[in-house]
Amino acid sequence: MLPLLAGACRLNGGQEIVDTPPQEDTLEVKNYLTDLTVDAPCPVRSLDIFVYRADGLRDLEVYLHADSDCATVSLSDTLPKMVAVVANARGRFNPQGLSHYDSLGEIRAQLGNDSPDAPLMSGIGQLGRPVPLTPLLCTVELVSVANYYEGDVLAENPRVWLENVNTDADIFRNQGFTVRDPSASRKVYLPSDIGLYTQHPGTKLYCYPNDIPNPDAGNPATELVLEYEIEGVTLNQRYTLHPILRGETIQIEAEIRPYGAGRP
Repeated sequence: MLPLLAGACRLNGGQEIVDTPPQEDTLEVKNYLTDLTVDAPCPVRSLDIFVYRADGLRDLEVYLHADSDCATVSLSDTLPKMVAVVANARGRFNPQGLSHYDSLGEIRAQLGNDSPDAPLMSGIGQLGRPVPLTPLLCTVELVSVANYYEGDVLAENPRVWLENVNTDADIFRNQGFTVRDPSASRKVYLPSDIGLYTQHPGTKLYCYPNDIPNPDAGNPATELVLEYEIEGVTLNQRYTLHPILRGETIQIEAEIRPYGAGRP
């Protein structure tokens, strides 16, 4: 029995019964083919699909990998099932280690292996309905930077980065993300100095969620740092980004001000 069958004809709402011709001294076997589709906000290049029984120990019944945005699942019966889907994973899974539904909580992802072009996504649903997927990756976008110094004072060599970045997260977790090993992202220089006119760089930085209430030294809030030089002196401004929810995009409108002039 093949877990992924291509080119089969679908009947009765996406499900087809395939009769395997009986052979001598064998029993007749029926396979139930069900289409699996996803509802995803980002491009899907691959799917890893885990089908679990909905009763008892919720054992893994079928695992399959598809290099596409849909698949056909072959089942041995029509009993209720639970389906977990990972899209755009950068490696292959070991189904033996995920033989029970509860083991899904042990799957983790690393930020360094993720990509904003086709981010890792996951979701849980039911066969016969599109499985909703959400990205793990979060985006911090610097929409604009305004310089409120008087005269023609330039904020030179402006650059941004993130500190206290969450780089390791549970793939199937929806909330309650902590920063296990805080790190900083690389510095990204803005296209030009900031002078009289507001700049709109649209620079994007990426992290994993961080949404535990009341951040502290053990679980610090993620911050955006904007650094620049004013008349040869290096200055910076920090913007606390908390909470950062799974798959969220946070847009920042930064203002460069002298100390004591409404500076954050």
